[in-house]
Amino acid sequence: MGDRANFVFVDSKGDSIVLYGHWAGHNMLANLADAVAKARSRWTDTTYATRIAISQLVGDQWNMETGWGLSVNSISDNEHRIPVIDFNQQTFSLHEEDDWANTQNKVRGMKNEAIFTQDLSTFCEKYSDQLVSV
Repeated sequence: MGDRANFVFVDSKGDSIVLYGHWAGHNMLANLADAVAKARSRWTDTTYATRIAISQLVGDQWNMETGWGLSVNSISDNEHRIPVIDFNQQTFSLHEEDDWANTQNKVRGMKNEAIFTQDLSTFCEKYSDQLVSV
């Protein structure tokens, strides 16, 4: 049982750091947009922006044995489409899962072709509560 989701962050060499969240599927795009918005001042520095976004998603659960995991170039158990953040290109894209046996994929278990892609600013403006003035 869970609400499993994966969040992909492309590094400066084209590899992907994948954050797995066992209970992360609910509001996943809004939560990701909030995390990416928090990293806005570092969008031109992939390593810092990725660390900030991942830290925001994990929140105060860093000391937990379960709930979150990290991998490289491979998704974990999944129940949702897969969001990809590329700070180098400053894009967000959404991808479908794929057969793990397909060795042509850049990220194992995820199709290379995006369902759609948009720039990070548009993604954050559409989904982030952090950008809404009250």
